Amino acid sequence: MKVNQAVVGIAKSAVAPSLFNTRGVIAQPTFVLIRKFSSAKLLKEPHGIEFTVRAHAVEEGQWIAEPGWACRADGLPMDVSPLHSGSKRFESRSEAVEAAMDRGLRMVRAQKHRTSDSVDWADKVESLREWMATAISKVRDKDETLPLRGMTVIDLFAGGHGGFSMGLMSLGAKVELACEIDPEAMAVYRKNVRPLRTHGDICTLDCSMTKVDFVTVGLLCQAFSPAGNGLGFADPVLANAYKHAMRVLGEVDAKVVIVECARRFLTLDAGKHCDEFIATMNAAGYRVQARAMNAAGFGVPQDRERSILICTRIGVDVDSLLGYVFPDESAPTACVADIMEPDLPATLMEDELTDLQPEPAIRVGKMHRVGFVRGKNSQGYRVYSPKGVGISLLAGSGGAAQFTGAYKVNGGARPLTPREAARMQGMPEWAVQHENRRHALRHAGNAIALPLAREISRRLNKQA
Repeated sequence: MKVNQAVVGIAKSAVAPSLFNTRGVIAQPTFVLIRKFSSAKLLKEPHGIEFTVRAHAVEEGQWIAEPGWACRADGLPMDVSPLHSGSKRFESRSEAVEAAMDRGLRMVRAQKHRTSDSVDWADKVESLREWMATAISKVRDKDETLPLRGMTVIDLFAGGHGGFSMGLMSLGAKVELACEIDPEAMAVYRKNVRPLRTHGDICTLDCSMTKVDFVTVGLLCQAFSPAGNGLGFADPVLANAYKHAMRVLGEVDAKVVIVECARRFLTLDAGKHCDEFIATMNAAGYRVQARAMNAAGFGVPQDRERSILICTRIGVDVDSLLGYVFPDESAPTACVADIMEPDLPATLMEDELTDLQPEPAIRVGKMHRVGFVRGKNSQGYRVYSPKGVGISLLAGSGGAAQFTGAYKVNGGARPLTPREAARMQGMPEWAVQHENRRHALRHAGNAIALPLAREISRRLNKQA
């Protein structure tokens, strides 16, 4: 099916007069993105989903965007929003457009009508998702407002979701090389990130004579996390991968290296492993700054604390005292109910749940456990209220609600779906998840939350 993927009405300047009318609406936006079907196509395929995003710069560094979508078949829904003074503000055109895409696609997926449960409708929604993935890439390519436009990335231990590379990419950077040994993860990563080239085993990766702006490292955390064996860099299964990761970091000429790992990386064995890493990076000519950061402070409903290390090459212009300035965390604003798909039935019945505590009457900015499945106290058996923040996703766990924990729904409880787990990590609606549920949940459990990665990345344009 051919659809119009053109970007039309792009403003020549990044900023134009806001032009809110007396109703607080912008009637003539400077940017319009359209997916439209011809009349002939609609006669043959009446369920095709048309989609529009309108965007406008209301002031310097402040963009707004709103979605609109329609099914032209008789009686099928449409929903079109104007740009208005209450529209959420974003720092770049691309971020505003992608947020509008996300909201619009969630509307389409949630809409119930006479064909919404059919295979044909599912195919139309998937066609729209594929269009979005291509369209947002084209929007970014033309967006001069992006702070990391033209900068380059190498992504080591990239994973399936590619959280850090997605964050950098959303701000204009390009992934030149991604290294990931798991073919199932790399297959998903290619679809979402579209790196220029890929490599499998880090032990055979040669980055000598390679120069980039950023290297991101999703440091394998099994040896550092509470669920692991606590052996750190000495872990016999992972030691070789760690050794070659450090070799590669010494070879590549990068301005900034960003490392993400389990929270305990900073403190395990009184900081022994973290100190070893810092000494290696210091010897390679990098200043190293680190702190623990929680994804819940960046708009996702997940209590997920991670170690973040920013390594800035000596000679790169940074604040002489503070160096890299980490973004501030906010109080949690999202709850699990925000990301749950509507009307999915419980898979764990009420009579399987024990030690139940009452759910909160209102949303709460913290985890709220309401009970257990069959009285077992481990993540795969704990039950939480969706009115609170969720438990951290894991890349491997057993139990009745493996990987995600369980959440109370009418008539019982259930684990998260792969799409919900991706939303828990702040992934865009257009992003692909692996078709196998276990792979998809494992990829989500391995990832860094995209909003956290984006805000860490946003500060890097002053250092590269």
